[in-house]
Amino acid sequence: MILSVRGLLMFFLVISLGGSHDDFVSWKEKVLINNMPVFDDTVTMAENRKHGLYGSEYGRMLKLTNDHWLAAYTISRNKGYQQEAKGGLELQIAESSDNGRIWSVISTITDPGRDLDNAQMIQLKDGSVLLGCRSVRWFESYRLPVYKSTDNGKHWTKLSLIDSHEGTPGSLGNPQKGMYEPHFQLLDNGKLSVMYANEKHVMENPSYSQIISQRVSDDLGKSWGEEIWVAYAPGHHASRPGMPVWSKMSNGQYIVVYEICGPEKCNVYYKTSQEGTTWPVGLGTLIPEQLGGPYILSLADGRLVVSSNSSAISMSEDHGRTWQKVASAWSTSLWSSLYQTGPAEICVMNSVNRPEGGHNVQIRFGIIEPRP
Repeated sequence: MILSVRGLLMFFLVISLGGSHDDFVSWKEKVLINNMPVFDDTVTMAENRKHGLYGSEYGRMLKLTNDHWLAAYTISRNKGYQQEAKGGLELQIAESSDNGRIWSVISTITDPGRDLDNAQMIQLKDGSVLLGCRSVRWFESYRLPVYKSTDNGKHWTKLSLIDSHEGTPGSLGNPQKGMYEPHFQLLDNGKLSVMYANEKHVMENPSYSQIISQRVSDDLGKSWGEEIWVAYAPGHHASRPGMPVWSKMSNGQYIVVYEICGPEKCNVYYKTSQEGTTWPVGLGTLIPEQLGGPYILSLADGRLVVSSNSSAISMSEDHGRTWQKVASAWSTSLWSSLYQTGPAEICVMNSVNRPEGGHNVQIRFGIIEPRP
């Protein structure tokens, strides 16, 4: 075989990097976590969906100190609070004791007369598990409650409220003035912090259509401190940073990824912080080929992995300075999330389209190549 000079250079470059980035992960089996049955329902939800076709979606996982995994996801089992006074979307929690291969439902969190969604969990040093979510009566009441479990997810009690916005029916719409998608992170100083998407500032002057807010708890979730602005841009029809997910990197810094809708068309951006509470001014730095609903995973070997609604998966070996697209786990992704399930294994949790309508929640496992 005869190679050109350029071909030789590319050959040696690939060898020096230990293989192409397409070889970073080899995707294997898929596992169904939850598939809620379809039921008759003629009323459309506030988000232009029917409860009877909803199924389950927006799954998030947590590995416990006993090596079991929890999964939390949103389900529909009733016709909604507009038809049933105590109706609304609920959060279901499932458990796996075999590293994610078999799952069983252990509890359900309900807030009668409200829609629950956007669950995310964290385990504290005392073994208790916190779950944050949104609790909504659309265009009327928006809350970010925190639930606590002291028995690994089997029972839950309300612990606190991260933030809220209350109004009369219809008063918090046009434009919406809600808050969504809380995501916890423990800081180096032992304090618990949370980020979330926040529309409360849209009627202020200057107006902020949506920003990413952060709060810090000095008592591990019982109460929350003053609002910190993480990503924002003024203007009623301006940029809308949202859906923040953050993690600590191997260099000791923190990284947050988020979508920016509006002029940025829901492309995905990121910022980094030395201590996790002070963030650079501006909208951050673009991650190529990622679009809407991002999630970031810090691998044990220091590499970063990002997924989004674009179905693309990107990897960084230099703490986010550069990104390379790698093999995708799913042809279509919605609200995906990423987890490391073994020394050389990761999984992508996904809301998968169903032929009958709506979604079910699945994960797909992949084997990752060791870092060169």
